[in-house]
Amino acid sequence: MSDYYSNNRRKRRSRREKIGFYTAFSICLIAVCMAVYSTYNTLSVNDGIGEIKQTSPTQIVQVNENVSGVKETIPEPKLDMEIPTLISSEPTQPTTAPATENSRTALETLLSTDLTLNYPLKSNNVIREYTEKSVYFKTLNVWKPHTGVDFAGKIGDDVIAMTDGAVTKVYEDRMYGKIVEISTNNVVCIYSGLGAVDVQKGDSVKTGDKIGTIGTVPFEANDTDHIHVSVKIDGKYADPLSFIGNNE
Repeated sequence: MSDYYSNNRRKRRSRREKIGFYTAFSICLIAVCMAVYSTYNTLSVNDGIGEIKQTSPTQIVQVNENVSGVKETIPEPKLDMEIPTLISSEPTQPTTAPATENSRTALETLLSTDLTLNYPLKSNNVIREYTEKSVYFKTLNVWKPHTGVDFAGKIGDDVIAMTDGAVTKVYEDRMYGKIVEISTNNVVCIYSGLGAVDVQKGDSVKTGDKIGTIGTVPFEANDTDHIHVSVKIDGKYADPLSFIGNNE
């Protein structure tokens, strides 16, 4: 009796195992079929989409084409550097320098007049000569031409006329002090830095006549006591020493 029940249980277990096997096999088969179908369907859809999205050459949008309806603001570039101005390469015409007051040579000035001068003081002590080159002026702390001659003496010494002539100007200058100008023909003798003045405009003087005394030349105040004498011929400065002693 027990053998009967044992055989019967084994038959039922074997049947259940077969049913389970076939059920699992069916499920796997269905899964494989569904996977194959899904893959095929996906490829078909992608092919269709590719065909749908394919556009003709005439429908291609150019990247660089302007798109209407959109405003684009491009900031103006700013340069931190200055743009150099171009210089014309055209040749320029040579210019002639204007004639200066001292452009006449010493020889031309000497030959332009028959002039003889005497020393303006009893002594002939010259401390600074005439020069058209720049020299140092200690009082003003500047460099400039010295268009006269400085004759040294003592304050109060007599100053005498260097040539015959007429007194054409008597005045005072901030830089040169008291001044007397004596003219004859195209020549003007200018005596600067006087103390006392013994003549007036319109007076006639002879060579050796007293015209005043030594005073101070303001722009040369740090130099030895002296007078500053200038000579102009036809309005141009000349070296007074070039005419002193011409009659010797």
